[in-house]
Amino acid sequence: MTKAIILSGGWGTRLRPLTCTIPKTLIPVVNKPVMERQILLLKAAGVKEVVLAVSVMDDVIKKYFGDGEKLGIKINYTVEKHPRGTAGAVKLAEDYLKGDNFFVLNGDVILNNNLKEMLKFHEENKGIGTIAGKIVDDPSRYGVLIVNNETKQLLNFLEKEKYSPPNGKIVPMPINAGVYVLEPEIFSFIEPEKKISMEREIFPKVLNEKKLFYYPISGIWNDVGKPYDLLKTNILLMNDIINNLERDVKNLIDNSANIHPTTEIYAPCTVGENVIIHGECKIGPNVVIGDNVLIENRAELSNCLIYNEVYISNNVKIDNAIIADNCNIRENVIMKGNNENLVILSSFVEVLNNIKIIAPNTFSLSVCHHEVVKEDMK
Repeated sequence: MTKAIILSGGWGTRLRPLTCTIPKTLIPVVNKPVMERQILLLKAAGVKEVVLAVSVMDDVIKKYFGDGEKLGIKINYTVEKHPRGTAGAVKLAEDYLKGDNFFVLNGDVILNNNLKEMLKFHEENKGIGTIAGKIVDDPSRYGVLIVNNETKQLLNFLEKEKYSPPNGKIVPMPINAGVYVLEPEIFSFIEPEKKISMEREIFPKVLNEKKLFYYPISGIWNDVGKPYDLLKTNILLMNDIINNLERDVKNLIDNSANIHPTTEIYAPCTVGENVIIHGECKIGPNVVIGDNVLIENRAELSNCLIYNEVYISNNVKIDNAIIADNCNIRENVIMKGNNENLVILSSFVEVLNNIKIIAPNTFSLSVCHHEVVKEDMK
């Protein structure tokens, strides 16, 4: 029986202020937490037992998932009291994982690939490890994989600080997608009680023994490390879900939603449970609305994420933004991001009447949780 471990020890610094009140792995993507989507993907591949390697806000993650019964999978936990690195976190879970091969997933990755096929590839090659790789146009942000395209053997593993494009020209390359299949033999390479990186310290050792392989993945793969990545990933996954439904629909609208007939929905959009949208609104395109959201008259929303329990009053205009749980946006508010520079409200923010929050073309504008915005931000 193949098991799995999901690494969830990071602070989610690049996603602040969204991660000030919620762990990065519980950030919703199309109204379902990143880690929950990963667990369901592993379950579809036959995994029956998963270890969540947690640290920051571990109590919040444990409360959400419990023992895994609601997802039909057994969940165990390891808690890092201090950072151990990716390999150290795997070593900490050795007692749960030893005895069979297992998946390792970084907790901030969204993908829609068939992990069962990856496992089959791994077992056929009889290596110690298989690394999933995704070809991207600009690999400079990631660890780059140098591979033998015929045998799929991994020849070199370059972390992003060691990668320099050939002749200074950026070309598409396979990058480390943060998804591995490992044999229990890997534990013999990892010293206990130390902070150790799987990518920087362990994989180079396994590579020298010619027992590390590359598995190319297609379809959606995105990390949600930064706010714009989070917005983009929501849009990509929403389109993918819509395109793969058996019925012909353009939006994902829960049956419990109450949308006034004079409101226009521009595809693609997602509308969660118990959402109320009043008259003459324009919603979309590229909007994801969570559960229990109330939107008053003549609101206009595009290219934005609206989390749960949000109130949006009359004549509000939102574009290129992320609005976290329990925000209260009063009348005639305008919030507008600028390309990759978003307007971001953390949870429990209140924006008073007639306020304008306009992001410049050089950086995002963020408001921390429980703040009251009383004057324009530009």
